[in-house]
Amino acid sequence: MSDPLAIVPVRRSRISQQIVVQLCQMIRQGQLRPGDRLPSERELSEQLQVSRASLREALRALEIAGIVASKQGGGTYIREVFDDGILSPLSLVLDASTDLVGNLWEVRSIFEPAVASRAALRAQPDDLTALEQIVEEQRTFLERDMPNDVWLESDRAFHVAVARASRNEVSVRVIRLINELLQDGRRHFATQADRRQRAYIWHREIADWIREGQSQHARDAMLAHLHEVEEVIIGEVIAPVEESATGSADTSLDGGQAGVQATRGG
Repeated sequence: MSDPLAIVPVRRSRISQQIVVQLCQMIRQGQLRPGDRLPSERELSEQLQVSRASLREALRALEIAGIVASKQGGGTYIREVFDDGILSPLSLVLDASTDLVGNLWEVRSIFEPAVASRAALRAQPDDLTALEQIVEEQRTFLERDMPNDVWLESDRAFHVAVARASRNEVSVRVIRLINELLQDGRRHFATQADRRQRAYIWHREIADWIREGQSQHARDAMLAHLHEVEEVIIGEVIAPVEESATGSADTSLDGGQAGVQATRGG
């Protein structure tokens, strides 16, 4: 007699991932702040229009990631201390065992803003010239229908040039390695005209802050740039949720715009 089949339940949707993304984005945007207590499970599921099971799954993922903490009999709180670069919803929604994109993006969000900050303090004239040449090249690319691989190569060159301006050779090697791993990954994200325009705007701003020696501004601009790209990737990773045959409330999130009212304090 053959062994029984190892049947794995089929997931109808990825609602819990959408919950994770929305809560992370609300923290980034300051709608939820360290120390805030989340509404009760019942209230939060109603506000997000999701099932309590999906909500629990999302909160477990956030707790494992160190973003929220549960207190016995006291609810769930946003942790008081964590680096905003670690707050990577993409890393949380991708299964690290099968896809490195999320983990790589988390590393970029932690690493590259600090590199840009140091570049603003250490860049030499030849570094500034290299950055300016790349950004100007990208400006001309916006006026022409350049192949995707040409744009991506220029994008990678910009981030390497920022690392080189930090005058830390290890930083250059790390950025190159991350670029190679992202390039070789099985996911490929096209760069439409509007995305190229946004990338150019951020690259222009980052290069300007580095040229002006504004360390904190360079860091913040790089982090904002990476967060914006991450949100684009998330939009492609999470498939639209199909309405269930049972008509469960676990089909909404109102396009990711449902509001959450946090309770301030400890």
